[in-house]
Amino acid sequence: MVVEYISVTSECRRLARNVVTNDFTDPEIISYQKKRYSYIALVTDKDDWVATDREFGALQLVETNLVAADIVKHFGEVQDIPIWQAMIADAKDELFNEESGIIPNMDTEIPETESEVDRTEFKGWGLNTNLSPPNRLTRNVVADTESF
Repeated sequence: MVVEYISVTSECRRLARNVVTNDFTDPEIISYQKKRYSYIALVTDKDDWVATDREFGALQLVETNLVAADIVKHFGEVQDIPIWQAMIADAKDELFNEESGIIPNMDTEIPETESEVDRTEFKGWGLNTNLSPPNRLTRNVVADTESF
């Protein structure tokens, strides 16, 4: 089963209804949930969150707040701008705060692969000191008629 979002649609609606009274549908909420889950997957470098992950509940709250902020942004009025800006700032602080943020304290790491390349040697003799430059003076000019 592919996970598309981790927040609960009714919770996103309830949180957004605290600010916005305009009408919005479940498919609109789900669209924002999918987009915000994609954002969370991007910043955490993990897209297979399950309920047994330590960070799951906190990320679920962050996604709910981000979705509600998106709804407030797109369905709210001009006076609601500071509210959605504060909602976005709070959610991003929960994600990125150096001391208490989710991402700096994650324990779900991606294992390193053995095929990771540390450094590649230069191929040309101009930058690679291990290769000697070709000596064009010792080339057999008589035998080489193809290079003209």
